[in-house]
Amino acid sequence: MLIDLNYFRQLGDRLADDFVSLYFSDNEKKKKLDLALANLKTNANWANFLVEIPEAKWFDDELIRIGEFNQIQRKNALKFYQQKSTYILQLLGLLSLPYCYAAADGAMVLYQTERMYKDVAKRLEETGMFVASMMNPKGFEENGDAKVQLFKVRVMHAAGRFYLLKSKWDNTLGLPVNQEDMAGTNLSFSLIVIRGLRKMGFTISYQEQTDYIGYWSWVGKALGLHDDLLPKNGKQAFDLEKAISDRHFRSSIAGKELTKSLLQCFYSLNDEKQIKNQEIAGFMRFLLGEEVSNILDIPKSNFPVSKQILLKLKASID
Repeated sequence: MLIDLNYFRQLGDRLADDFVSLYFSDNEKKKKLDLALANLKTNANWANFLVEIPEAKWFDDELIRIGEFNQIQRKNALKFYQQKSTYILQLLGLLSLPYCYAAADGAMVLYQTERMYKDVAKRLEETGMFVASMMNPKGFEENGDAKVQLFKVRVMHAAGRFYLLKSKWDNTLGLPVNQEDMAGTNLSFSLIVIRGLRKMGFTISYQEQTDYIGYWSWVGKALGLHDDLLPKNGKQAFDLEKAISDRHFRSSIAGKELTKSLLQCFYSLNDEKQIKNQEIAGFMRFLLGEEVSNILDIPKSNFPVSKQILLKLKASID
């Protein structure tokens, strides 16, 4: 099926956008929302949150509309994640984030909001926490936080659109945080992670791939993505990723600066016991491939063949 990505590039998330506009257009309402969101930590807090912010009921209606996730698919996806969580969390920073930076127009959103390259460690932590919440077997129970995490991310995306559209946004880039860019980000959590695991030496079965992609498509739906942008299997995910990357992967100042800040963050956090700082860029190149790495201007440092072999040996054992 052909997908009109030009159409989705101009499309946001009407329900979340209307909600954010209602509260962000009034300083007192925004303060009230900020305080309520700060107190919204687990799913158990949701009922009290609705008392304070009754208009947020749209999210409950949305979850009813999209329906519950496939229980078997989610169970299999969670098992897959739990078996490889250490590697998947590494790949989110070393592969998924820079993959997103390669999309020049989408990277401009992150660059203009400044937070991504001025507070990279915090963003890495939040991304890891979001994934862990989605992959927590009890995440959607009362004491979990998966539901509130989905709501907060959806509101955060709408807030990004709200503020950027009030600034000197270049409309030729499409709507900020648009459906196409969100679809690419969703793929970075599923298909791109699977590619990274295979690059590291893991054998991923067709069923494991289908279940993991399928569950992340449900997550994407809960985040406001259109059905046409939610792949059901590896083939659909591959076709969508190729269509998006062919349209947007190119060199940009935003992508290069974001990647540079990401590498600096890794250097500052790394204890150099397992991998030297000078090898991190090489590892990133190994995962991303030369074409994307050159787009992002990743330094051509060495990632020893011996460590590549050890990676694959470890993957075969794990």
